[in-house]
Amino acid sequence: MWNTDINIDLIIETVIDDFEKCLKRPDISVFGRSMQELRRRFPNADEKDLLDIISLVCTAYSRNNSDKCELIITAPTSFRLKARRTEDVVVHLIAEACRSITITGYSISEYFDGMLDSMIQKSTTGVYVNLYVNDVEKHGEQLQRAKSYRGQYLHLFEYNRTEADRMAALHAKMIVVDGVSSFVSSANLSYHGMRGNIEMGILINSADKAKTIEELLKELRRMKVFLPIVD
Repeated sequence: MWNTDINIDLIIETVIDDFEKCLKRPDISVFGRSMQELRRRFPNADEKDLLDIISLVCTAYSRNNSDKCELIITAPTSFRLKARRTEDVVVHLIAEACRSITITGYSISEYFDGMLDSMIQKSTTGVYVNLYVNDVEKHGEQLQRAKSYRGQYLHLFEYNRTEADRMAALHAKMIVVDGVSSFVSSANLSYHGMRGNIEMGILINSADKAKTIEELLKELRRMKVFLPIVD
């Protein structure tokens, strides 16, 4: 909110509230409350000026809250594609995290060790790290160091494979950072996932999408689909 004028703040909030209603039910009449508040605030303005103010607020709000997506690839360096590389994006996301890192891994190799160490270091500075793995027995060496740092800020979870379906797995590969940036990819946390294969993913800048992913993972933990790694 703008601290300079609480009346302006309230008008902006009213316009945004009406705009969100309009997105659900396209009808300009939903801006009646906004027009009423604007007339009270600017009694000498004509109707066109008031509508211009509403349009300006709605445009600024849309630009600030629109989802932004970017194609990310793993491919030979000889490929001259206008897209960032998977490894560069993963390293950057971990390095820039200020509040939280949520990451899932189906296949994790020693190639990921440096990035894992960066996540561990982040957890020692107060960044919450949640790492979900498919099979802890297959990744014992890679996770051994992380296990020793488990605590308030670093949590490890394993997919709870059941006897009913031994072939089922955590196959999702994604990273969510600071509740805003979400990277969803086909790439594993391995050399071939980062460099050797042909992989594609999407980097999404959206607080709403990040929240949806993290709430889903929390619900899966509640349902014991994922269990804390305790040994």
